[in-house]
Amino acid sequence: MFYVADTHALIKYLTGILPKKTQITFKECERGIHTIFIPTIVLAESFYLIKGGKIKLDFEEMISKIQSSENFVIIPFDIRILRLFSGIKEFEIHDKIIVATAKYLNANLITQDKKIVKSKDVETIW
Repeated sequence: MFYVADTHALIKYLTGILPKKTQITFKECERGIHTIFIPTIVLAESFYLIKGGKIKLDFEEMISKIQSSENFVIIPFDIRILRLFSGIKEFEIHDKIIVATAKYLNANLITQDKKIVKSKDVETIW
């Protein structure tokens, strides 16, 4: 199965504070059962959270961990994703990119963002 992780999901996975169901999805990805796509905007948001001292992670280690796994895939923001914007409800730009990425990949979005979950623009899990 394909998933897209939002920033909170990725950070909570890396810091070990996910709820059990979501933790299982990430662990199954580590074992090769699923693929989790990480949008570049999620990495950019993570960088600023780390740099600002809001979370205690090493950004380079985080990138290395993601890149060393075949089942975590970094996906860039490009024109194919941008073209999906008009069919997505109004979110702030970061969330719109993440939702559009999930739509583009026909993937479930790992998020606890209530606005995204309520929108039903994409299937979500948490």
